[in-house]
Amino acid sequence: MAQKSVRRSQAITPFGIGALVDFPGQSLMAAGLDVWPNQPECQICDDRLARRLGVEYFRSPPPSPQEGHQGAYLPFVRFPLWHFCPRCRTMKNANWNDAYLPRCDSTLRPLRTGAPPCETLPERKRWRMVPLRFVVACENGHIDDFPWISWAHSRPGQLLEGANVCSDPLLRFNYTGKAGLMGLLVKCERCNAKARSMMGSAGPNSLKGLKCEGRRPWLGPHGKETCPSADPPRMLQRGATNLHFSKIASSILIPPFSDPIRKIVDDSHNWSVLTSGVEEGGTLDEMRLRIFAEMKKLDFQHLKEVVAQKLTGVGLGNSTQTEEDYRFSEYKAMLESPSTTEQEFITVKPEMSNYEDEICKYIDQIVLVKKLAETRVLTGFSRINPPPYREFDQNDQSQLSLQSKPWLPGVRVYGEGIFFTLKKSKINEWLNEADNRRYEEIFANHKRIYINLGRKPREIPSTFFLLHTLAHILIRRLSYECGYGSSSLRERIYCWEGDNREMNGILIYTAAGDSEGTMGGLVEQGKPGRFELLLNNALEDALWCSTDPLCVESHGQGIDSLNRAACHACTLLPETSCEEGNRFLDRVALIGRPDKISLGFFNQIVMKFLSGATDQ
Repeated sequence: MAQKSVRRSQAITPFGIGALVDFPGQSLMAAGLDVWPNQPECQICDDRLARRLGVEYFRSPPPSPQEGHQGAYLPFVRFPLWHFCPRCRTMKNANWNDAYLPRCDSTLRPLRTGAPPCETLPERKRWRMVPLRFVVACENGHIDDFPWISWAHSRPGQLLEGANVCSDPLLRFNYTGKAGLMGLLVKCERCNAKARSMMGSAGPNSLKGLKCEGRRPWLGPHGKETCPSADPPRMLQRGATNLHFSKIASSILIPPFSDPIRKIVDDSHNWSVLTSGVEEGGTLDEMRLRIFAEMKKLDFQHLKEVVAQKLTGVGLGNSTQTEEDYRFSEYKAMLESPSTTEQEFITVKPEMSNYEDEICKYIDQIVLVKKLAETRVLTGFSRINPPPYREFDQNDQSQLSLQSKPWLPGVRVYGEGIFFTLKKSKINEWLNEADNRRYEEIFANHKRIYINLGRKPREIPSTFFLLHTLAHILIRRLSYECGYGSSSLRERIYCWEGDNREMNGILIYTAAGDSEGTMGGLVEQGKPGRFELLLNNALEDALWCSTDPLCVESHGQGIDSLNRAACHACTLLPETSCEEGNRFLDRVALIGRPDKISLGFFNQIVMKFLSGATDQ
């Protein structure tokens, strides 16, 4: 079988385990971890994230085999199994592990007059069949082929379980030229049942009477389980965006975990040498450590501290740690870490006195992150509905493999970024002036949706709308200023109110480069003289939207109506950029309303723009 190409990072998201990948003429599904190749050199260590997710380490997808490098291929299974001949439209069900596309062997007369039927040709010259584009899935992550046989033998309004199926069905998939699903017909040629169109198959209860079989084809023939849902599965198309939602946990490598000595300690061979005969929490063999330090030319005391921390787990957190606690460690590292050229986390703090006074009224601190390393890990996935954000359940890992694994699939990427915090005094002024009723409807929508899905609603402070929207307009502007596409820039919002974890920062970064990071274009935009221009241009862009006044006066738009004044024309970003799925956005939090500019956090800058436009 010919090898197909998927980038290593794409094997985590968007084409992670359980996701469908369309290749020319065929459709494949990424297989589970049970059949992943074992490549020791692909191990990724991030103790802080591993402890939180309850695993020992992470493993990246292996590189493809090349001359002088062994490498390995990731496994895929064929799905969906139902195919049809593009010539005679005959349908055929393939086996789950077929290496090659099925070929047509129909005895039916072809659609085109005078064309020879498929069986008159040698097998190697028969037409290759192509996968049908309809499947069924349920909210518990199960997926199966569309019930073609039952559908072809049933009538509209009839339960599929009551369909009168003939003993030896032979189906044909025809296209009549009508628009939409109405033009697609399925007919059993064996019993000559009346053809049925696909119209009416896409609703939530269209397949009433069909029980989810609990199939998990990515885990092989033994992946089937009992589905707890009593609701029928839903018909989805192969390319539907809600067919697979990757559940990603990400972490910025911060000191002391970015220390270069940890790379040496994290190596599986070195770790076994350093801790041979030492149980978890036990006493280290100092003689062994001294010999190792001399061999590797390392500082003994530093090595001892790193090994002791890794062995005892002190300061690494655990699986009960909240997302706010986890991010607060990164937040402090951004503000407090000294600049160094020996770590994978290199920051520089420009003097705020070098920035314009107008900007310093709003921005408390700017940090140029010249190099950062991010670990992205696939912890599970969902279908139909997006997974709950910032909630990680170790039961999700059962979706990825039949047997429990001490590791999860992930990738380590390097890049650069700009981190900045807003002044707390200005935030308090904005909160006193802001119309909190604007967000009460959003909070109510969010609560209702989560309760319907059986989830606990998140606590979302009003400040989150301010920080999140500001990150979006800056990313949109940065795509013009520094040459990065908006899809290659990402946000990381640090927002929390109260207790000792108060945060109000934004990290905008790119993490798509090699181990040396990227070329510095993003960091340049955070320097004095450039950041002021960046922020002013971004705010000026946010003043105007081609869909105004509908956008600025909206009471709820976007996914689940969780946005206020935010649409594709002014604020939304590609899926790869926004960690919230383009939700919880509002331009008014930044620039105010035309009739009340004071509602915006940057109202003084906006008034300056408007007065300048009036003077002209």
